[in-house]
Amino acid sequence: MPTLGERILNVLPAMNTHSGFSGSGRDAAYTRSYRVMRLVVGFLGVALPLVFIIGEAFFLRGGVHVRGSISAYYHTSMQDIFVGGLCVIGFLLATYMAGELRTWDFWASLIAGLSVLGVVFFPTSRSGLPASAPACGSVPEPPGCSAVEQALGEHQTAVIHGACAIVFILFLAVMSFLFATSEVLSKQDRLTARSRAEPRVFRNPVLFWIHSLCALVILAAGAWAFAGAGIWELTPVYIGEVAAVWAFGVSWLIAGVAKTAPARVRSAVVTPPGPALPADAALPVAPGALAERR
Repeated sequence: MPTLGERILNVLPAMNTHSGFSGSGRDAAYTRSYRVMRLVVGFLGVALPLVFIIGEAFFLRGGVHVRGSISAYYHTSMQDIFVGGLCVIGFLLATYMAGELRTWDFWASLIAGLSVLGVVFFPTSRSGLPASAPACGSVPEPPGCSAVEQALGEHQTAVIHGACAIVFILFLAVMSFLFATSEVLSKQDRLTARSRAEPRVFRNPVLFWIHSLCALVILAAGAWAFAGAGIWELTPVYIGEVAAVWAFGVSWLIAGVAKTAPARVRSAVVTPPGPALPADAALPVAPGALAERR
């Protein structure tokens, strides 16, 4: 009769569903997880600007207020949503493509992820204060200051915040551009298509132009934030930030729905000729081959 320890050991393997798929099924499961990450990032990018306004107005009874920038919501009743939402985006971006460290996608998303975390932890300066109000860093500590602002000073923290925001927007455009470039066929694939009398340049031209347009919108929105005009009560900074984040969100939503990893082009491995084996010789078997067959 098996002991209690043996019974537990017999039950534990049955609870392991992490590798419940095998072969191509496992690859498809991980691809679905990977695409869900993109959908989450894209959804947050589109939803957060609206959540800030609606949440403050209807759930926290703060009234309908469109702030001077998205970053200004740090100093409002929506601070927790602001910090939580941007942290989720930041950590997802920083770990995106972590398995392929030698790709432009990994480094672009890593820089964007770290930059948006900098936006969160180095907040912008408080708005709507009278000119005589004490700045963060003074003693006694003014209300509404974060620990970082109190340690570095409000102006210095805002400068770091602005630099992180600029880098973040630039690399959002880079990532959308990389999504577009992944739709361009390799030289070998273009030659193959020509040989079949089906000349083409893109895997999916619609996706190429959508991602390219999103990248251009992000860059234009960033420029608008600095040199554009305000509309109604909306400041140029707010318009530029929202347009950039929405274009980024649309690009990632589409990538989550339609984009999978393109096939890698590998050079053929040339095996040097060797002595011929006798007809009755046993072929070598890889150590894990038997295990795979079971």
